[in-house]
Amino acid sequence: MMSLCMSPALNKPQLPAQYVLRPASIFIFIVVVLTVILAIAWSYGWNGKLDFQNSSANGKARIQSAELLLQSGQYQAAYQQLKPILDRPQDPVYRQAQRMQWKIDWTNAMAQPPHSAARAKAQAALALRLDQLLKEGRWSAKDYAHFAIDAQMIGAYDQSAEAWLAVARENPKAATQAMNSAAAAWTANGKSVKAGQLLLQMALHNKQTSLQEDYFIRGLTLIQGGGGARLALAQGEKILSGLPQLAKKTDIVLIMARLALSAGQPSLAAQWLKAQLESSAQDHLP
Repeated sequence: MMSLCMSPALNKPQLPAQYVLRPASIFIFIVVVLTVILAIAWSYGWNGKLDFQNSSANGKARIQSAELLLQSGQYQAAYQQLKPILDRPQDPVYRQAQRMQWKIDWTNAMAQPPHSAARAKAQAALALRLDQLLKEGRWSAKDYAHFAIDAQMIGAYDQSAEAWLAVARENPKAATQAMNSAAAAWTANGKSVKAGQLLLQMALHNKQTSLQEDYFIRGLTLIQGGGGARLALAQGEKILSGLPQLAKKTDIVLIMARLALSAGQPSLAAQWLKAQLESSAQDHLP
């Protein structure tokens, strides 16, 4: 009779076979890894030539470095960080680099001793640079506002006014304040006629009677101060032809009559006063 006892070796559990990747699985794994690597490289600006120098991430890092160098007063080193970007207008962060360059140059200029030849030379260079930036256009309203404020602080009033008008075009909600600032910049630069004409246009296009009157009076005052009573009278009549209700207000009539007298046109002054008297009489008729 055969023994039913089995050898201990036969009772050991069998270990599962080790899993070995097949060639096809290895190939798929490699493809997936390479795809991920390529996707990451592409997102950082890879152009297919193993060149990451012009990537957006690298450009932003350069701009951040320039900011840190600027804060420590290292103006030339800060500019050198931007130079590779500024040499490539097609760079995705080229505009940011231009703004940073302006900040560096402006800060450097303001660091010069007040009333010194170095400060004057730096400010003149800034005015020319700002002309170029404004001619390029396509800046945001926020950028234009920064340019306007910086320009006024270096005495570049014409560029400041131009930048404020750009703010008005780009951001209608800020248009009134921006145009007032433009008029103030022109006035500070001795161009009161230009400032006054802008205020008259604001009166013409404003729907609030109180603001129409305010802009009109301020505009005429500036024009008279810079160009004389005759010019102010002509400009005032032109604007009032488009604002017939404003032309009937007593204050406006008296201003126009006084301008006519100052311009040597008493007959025209009489016409303004006569029209006002007739209007008042009609208003009191039962």
